[in-house]
Amino acid sequence: MEVTPPAGAAFGDLLRSVLRPAGILQGMPFSFSLLLILGSHEMGHYLACRYYRVNATLPYFIPMLPFPFPPFLGTVGAFIRIRGQIPTRNALFDIGAAGPLVGFLFTIPVLYIGLLQSEVLLLADHSTGIYLGEPLLCRWMAAPFLHGLPDGATLQFGSVALAGWIGLLATSLNLLPVGQLDGGHICYSVSRRFHARASRVTAVVFLLFALLWQSYLLWAILLFVLGRRHPALRDENRSLSPGRIVLTWVSFAILALSFIPNPIRIF
Repeated sequence: MEVTPPAGAAFGDLLRSVLRPAGILQGMPFSFSLLLILGSHEMGHYLACRYYRVNATLPYFIPMLPFPFPPFLGTVGAFIRIRGQIPTRNALFDIGAAGPLVGFLFTIPVLYIGLLQSEVLLLADHSTGIYLGEPLLCRWMAAPFLHGLPDGATLQFGSVALAGWIGLLATSLNLLPVGQLDGGHICYSVSRRFHARASRVTAVVFLLFALLWQSYLLWAILLFVLGRRHPALRDENRSLSPGRIVLTWVSFAILALSFIPNPIRIF
């Protein structure tokens, strides 16, 4: 099973939508759904920072230029800037994990609602275009909609389902156990040595991914450019609580469910 983005997602359509108020209203479900997912992710980080009295900014949203990126994505994400030093491993885990966990909880209903609005197509009738990679969670959630259909069936995503797909992509990339990504924060909260090893392995693995799937080439470069180091905590002695160790495995399970091999293919 493959999925495709909404039909007609081109720069000309984007320009006409900006010039036509009705087009803006038509794009509101996608915009609201995507901002809900990304905003909840960053607000998870922000509220955790506030709880531990760590100085941090409110979320910033980053718009995406229509070239050279696929115009249907609309954004390259959001972020907060943490200005203060994080005190303990428990605080680091809560701040790092709160974003992807909360964002993932919002992504699931958005994706399900979007799948209800998606259309079933046959690849023979729709052989050209942009095809989106398929994470495990999306495959499981889409299975009932494709039950009993030929093997060549595909789903053409509606705009809300596309927002859910982007939410899964953002979740998986943020949970990568490297550097100062959310997954890196989680690893460092377990131990500094675990973080160092996981960062090295992840950077090398993503370099191999870039050789297999060109969609990940830019991200592989960024992992090496941004580095694998992590700032020290105020108190490195206290270990992570047992409950948070369990949530560490939950976070990596979410990474496995959300990861998208070869996210974007153009035929």
